[in-house]
Amino acid sequence: MSPPCYLPPMKAATRLPQTVGGAVFAAVLAITFLPSGARDAIADSSGSASLPDRLADYSYLTGNVSSSPPGRAIATYQHGYGVEFMDFPQAIAMAADGDIYRRVDLAESRGGPETQGDAGPSRLSPDGTRTVVGQYVVRAPNLVVLELDTGRRTRHPVPGGSSAVPLAWSPDSTLVAYLTTAEPINQYPRTALRGEIGVLDTETGAARLLPGPVDARAAAFSPDGAQLAIHRIGPDDGSPSDPDALPRQTGGVIDIVDLDGTSDRQVTVPGHLSLDGPAAWSPDGALLAVVVRAGGGGGIAFLDASGADGPVPEPLPSEVTGWHGVLGWTGPREVLVLDGDPSSEDPHDDLYWLTALSLDGDQPRPLSAVPGGGNYGVGDFQVATGLLPDLEIRAAGKIDRGPWPGPLRFGAAVVIGGLALVVARIVVRRRERTRPSAPISPVL
Repeated sequence: MSPPCYLPPMKAATRLPQTVGGAVFAAVLAITFLPSGARDAIADSSGSASLPDRLADYSYLTGNVSSSPPGRAIATYQHGYGVEFMDFPQAIAMAADGDIYRRVDLAESRGGPETQGDAGPSRLSPDGTRTVVGQYVVRAPNLVVLELDTGRRTRHPVPGGSSAVPLAWSPDSTLVAYLTTAEPINQYPRTALRGEIGVLDTETGAARLLPGPVDARAAAFSPDGAQLAIHRIGPDDGSPSDPDALPRQTGGVIDIVDLDGTSDRQVTVPGHLSLDGPAAWSPDGALLAVVVRAGGGGGIAFLDASGADGPVPEPLPSEVTGWHGVLGWTGPREVLVLDGDPSSEDPHDDLYWLTALSLDGDQPRPLSAVPGGGNYGVGDFQVATGLLPDLEIRAAGKIDRGPWPGPLRFGAAVVIGGLALVVARIVVRRRERTRPSAPISPVL
């Protein structure tokens, strides 16, 4: 009779850790990629928009519009500049009906190498329901309209050269004025950005270039949407316009044109001023806001929109306006700006303030604090201008950032699955050490 022999532990036990780890990984991955229920918490968007008295801090965990739409937005902005370690610029949409924040991943994906990490050019519609995103460098110019309540995207080819930069929405949130240039746009040029103005009808998809010189740099729709104010600058020899060596973007004229491009009148722009973006036109159509540049001390000034050089309000100095210009109008004689708190005496205050400024000399009204200090500066701040007249300010509530961005969710699933694998291996090895081997009947 042969002596008893022993077999090693069953190989099935060695496969158990991989099975457990894989199962946990699959379960976590499935759960993290389930549709978010955040939309169920969005309030009725037919009423007045609201703004918290303090916006959320920068976070790596903010979800995307495409996976969890926030509903109509009261503001979009860039958080972070990408110049410090672990500071990744984010394009943020802040909902108008709750403390809901999402990353506008479409804008982030359309920012090419020329942006040095910044998002692609975008513009929030006056009603806050959509944002339109263009590109600084593109072979076939196009604009993409993103619906903020569904995440739906609509791509619109547009005529132009090597870029398509949205400049302004019409007040009814249907038309988009855009800039296109013959050459790809350099974000950090020595010469001023200028080109042709086009108009896209987002309802029909029809787009056309307006006639006129190829020297436009900015545009703003009139309050009734029937005209455009186009800032045209003269020839640029590349010489800087001010002590900061910024490209010259002042002077020239503001051409008031009908939507077919027919010029109605022109407003002369002094050499130290430039049109102050898409919200430049006052609600009553009487004023055009302009930025004070070229060593003029900064701030916001006003021109008579009729071109008759009539009386205008006193300029608003940079001490109260900051450097972001007019974001919108909260009333016929009140503009919204982004600046440091006028009452703050702390030079290290890391808060920007959304502030309403009266054109009649009344005290500024700080509305909401915007965290933006340290590595996480705030830029390209835009508001849904059509929602401002009835805007309500409320106490900030619990922040909803939605599901984590896809890469973070996948990484979390990998980590949790890996931990489950390690734990399962430890358990199996302990059992193997404590379990005696079963004897095998001798072979005769």
